[in-house]
Amino acid sequence: MKRVFSFAEKQVLFILQLIPSLLPGIEKVIAVHFSPDSGEVTSDIIRKENDEYILEVFKVSDSPSIFNRLRTENAPYSWLRKEDLPFEIKHKEKVQLEIFNELNNSILLIRILNLFDTKNDLFFIYFNQDLSNFGTISPNKILSTDNKTIIGHILRNSILAFLQINRNDKDLFASLNENTRAILRERSYLQGELENTAEKYKEGVIRLSNSYLVELEKSNGIHYRLSDHALKKIKEFSGDIGNLKSIILQAAGFAEAMNLDGAADIVLISDYHIITDESKVVRQKEPLAEPMGDVPVKYNKTFLLLDKLENAAQLVKSKNMLLTGANIGHEFPTPVSPPAITDALKKHKQKILFLFSEYPERWAIIRSEFRPVQNILNTRPFKEQLSA
Repeated sequence: MKRVFSFAEKQVLFILQLIPSLLPGIEKVIAVHFSPDSGEVTSDIIRKENDEYILEVFKVSDSPSIFNRLRTENAPYSWLRKEDLPFEIKHKEKVQLEIFNELNNSILLIRILNLFDTKNDLFFIYFNQDLSNFGTISPNKILSTDNKTIIGHILRNSILAFLQINRNDKDLFASLNENTRAILRERSYLQGELENTAEKYKEGVIRLSNSYLVELEKSNGIHYRLSDHALKKIKEFSGDIGNLKSIILQAAGFAEAMNLDGAADIVLISDYHIITDESKVVRQKEPLAEPMGDVPVKYNKTFLLLDKLENAAQLVKSKNMLLTGANIGHEFPTPVSPPAITDALKKHKQKILFLFSEYPERWAIIRSEFRPVQNILNTRPFKEQLSA
């Protein structure tokens, strides 16, 4: 049997299946109620057969005015005799069944408000005239008036309590469902944002690759173009972005060497020219320049320091990163900390000013964009310091 939440059942079916658990051994319960599906009063019965309870639909055959009167009465419950209800219920197979033809039964009528038509649903509960429905009590003890008052009061309030719990659970489930839908909507939105970010990153990798090819074209006069398959492969690159320049330049050299069609000024780079296995790509750092022959020996260390800074600055810029001391220090052959760079610049300050004046075309990036070096240049002119 397919299981569902109890609050997914209609109110009448929930009560009909609840009563046997509250009163084990009860013979049967008949419900006369308004059905929002059909728009009319209908009836159901749950009865005991071979120690199991069977739920069936019955057709009521009687004047609607009788049920209307019973459904509009204010009494929460009533104890009735068969003579009190002179109507009968037809079985779905058109076999007539008089529901109050058992002289030995007492019938408890419980009224529960139907929220659809604001009248009461009627539940006719069949009891034995003794107390045998309540466990091991002697069947010789009959149901007294006091017994019936207590039973009617407790049973109806128990049903109302279960209905309230049922509605509270339904409201909570609806709230949880709404929260779940909100989470799913947020997840869908974030997934879309992530996809957009990933796509923007791929486009950024393409632009960066093309910028490397433009730089190469300026140096050798050869125009390079990435094929559609090459563009797709570059978009899927997920390695260290610092290795991208080496990968692109290596691919350009490979494609140029294989350019056999004679069009030396246009080189098409295909996907197979691009080697993204970073273990096979040597990250190309520009070799440190040896001091020029005419530099006095005492300036050699300063000259090499400036070359290291310039080469590191070029690598930082190739990654579209800020020219900070941390980023530049990370790109040194042996990484150094920002305080170490600052300390070295202070120690070499006078020699740096001398070399800058002697070689105005060198170290262009750190002169114009690296603040610790700019701070040195913003001090008094070198010649003024020498004469001071």
